Amino acid sequence: MITTFPSLGIIIAIMVVFLIAGTIKGSLGIGFPAFAMSVFPIFIDPALGVTLLAIPILLTNFMQFVTVKGWPAIIRRFLLAGGVIFVTTFVVSQMAADVPNRWINILVGLSLTLFAVSTLFNVNIPATESPLWQAGIGFISGVIGGISAVKAPVMIYSIALKLPREEFMAAAGFMFFSGGVGLVSGLSTAHLMNSTTLILSIAAVVLSLTGFRIGAWIRPMLSERVFRLAVLWIIMALGLRLVLVNVF
Repeated sequence: MITTFPSLGIIIAIMVVFLIAGTIKGSLGIGFPAFAMSVFPIFIDPALGVTLLAIPILLTNFMQFVTVKGWPAIIRRFLLAGGVIFVTTFVVSQMAADVPNRWINILVGLSLTLFAVSTLFNVNIPATESPLWQAGIGFISGVIGGISAVKAPVMIYSIALKLPREEFMAAAGFMFFSGGVGLVSGLSTAHLMNSTTLILSIAAVVLSLTGFRIGAWIRPMLSERVFRLAVLWIIMALGLRLVLVNVF
């Protein structure tokens, strides 16, 4: 837990990461915490990165699913997954301060690598919207997300469902939002979200939403396939780096 602001250089670096992560989120609908948490451990403690991500995750994902036509129906379809993610994230996030940074980095790295590999190589997962799948994905995502803010299982599950693009944006956004509510609540209860981290996280929201708007604006003009592949390869490389640096 930090009680004083980092140096100006570190603050600028944090905000640049949020701007880029927001742009990726606005373009692809996923990758916001994945990109941020693959970069943050290079220059700040991962536990601080998780705390700073809490409010931007909440707001960017809220924007993502409520801007899709028919989003109330999507919430009804994925309400079980959202509820399990919220509860599990809330409980686990209160233990985040007790987890050594090395293990957080390894968990983040493995999650990012798993997500990137499964997506890049089109691993066929026979996922459905059944209660069993939703509860299982919700629990695993809550455990991982409560410690690292990265919900790789939600990303993998959302892609495996092969939903139409707008439904995918709404479903993924709602499940991420549910985890964001649990994360903010849990960190606040554990006093990890103090006045210093709250100010930094709120400032990060401005950059994240700016990036989100940029991403949404450029999305129709980009080759989605090329941009998506580039982001996935970068995430995989950064994820592998986190694992290797902290294991060896």
